[in-house]
Amino acid sequence: MPPTPDPAGLGETLAALPVLVEDVACDVGSVTVPAFGGARPTSVVTLRGRRTAGRGENIAWTEAAQHHFAMHARVAPRGGWCLGDWSAAMREVIAEPYERAALEAAALDLALRQARTSLFQLAMVKPTPVRYVVSFGKVADPVGEAQRHGDAELKVDVAPEWSDETYRALAALERVAILDFKWAGEHADHERAHRLLPKALIEDPLPSFEGWSPSLAAQLSFDAPLTAARELATLPTRPAFVNLKPARMGGVLEAVACAERCAAEGIGVYVGGMFEVGVGRAQLRTLAAVLSPDGPNDIAPIARGNDQPARPPRLAVSAALGFGDSV
Repeated sequence: MPPTPDPAGLGETLAALPVLVEDVACDVGSVTVPAFGGARPTSVVTLRGRRTAGRGENIAWTEAAQHHFAMHARVAPRGGWCLGDWSAAMREVIAEPYERAALEAAALDLALRQARTSLFQLAMVKPTPVRYVVSFGKVADPVGEAQRHGDAELKVDVAPEWSDETYRALAALERVAILDFKWAGEHADHERAHRLLPKALIEDPLPSFEGWSPSLAAQLSFDAPLTAARELATLPTRPAFVNLKPARMGGVLEAVACAERCAAEGIGVYVGGMFEVGVGRAQLRTLAAVLSPDGPNDIAPIARGNDQPARPPRLAVSAALGFGDSV
């Protein structure tokens, strides 16, 4: 995988952005997402100030959690701030990471629009199309499921009991970028998967194990253990890559801080989604274009209802003002 762009200084630049918040509103709804198993609850929070609006998406899993957020978001700070100070004040009154992430995305979107700029301009990065993978969970026939996704690169949830023949069939597709163990299996299972698909990242094997072979260690990635940049230091071993999820980390600023730390330590990054179905998915695309345009970003266009989205070789990104357009 090509080296990760160096985001040094981006977090400081974002934190210094001025933002004026005069009003907060939230709309709750749902979208039919087959991969989610039916209706996916969602909400969009809108911050307004200076006749401008910024939006963020809350990825909470239940309708009750979404309605709680719609009520709770009203306590978000008002007035004029620097984005970093606003986010710190917001964290004092909003504890839930998903809620903080939605509000911070909206505040960043608002701040960028008020400043008549974009994340690309601040990061001094050209908005180039983004590499991505299509992910799917554990299924009885992973090879058949992989074939159903055409020519797309894949992120596959692993069942440790898979046979060597299953791994070989997946390897023959030459499209599996990530094997996600989700902390399942034993060390021998992880090493066997790596031996049979040596180019795939091995994501979230058992985090307590330290005796990885040098070859697997070079493809080792962590996702679930990372909810803050400081947790890089608590991992049992230094990964080769990490999967950054702003919703899990409580916001974009923490994800950028983690990317900065990874760049300083020579760790690659890619961006992952958590069933964002609206503006949040477009914002992930923008963030990936800044931090990891060539990484196996888990941000594929998501199917809604009976409509199958187009899946181009790479995802185009918008250079418009703000933090990502609607999808």
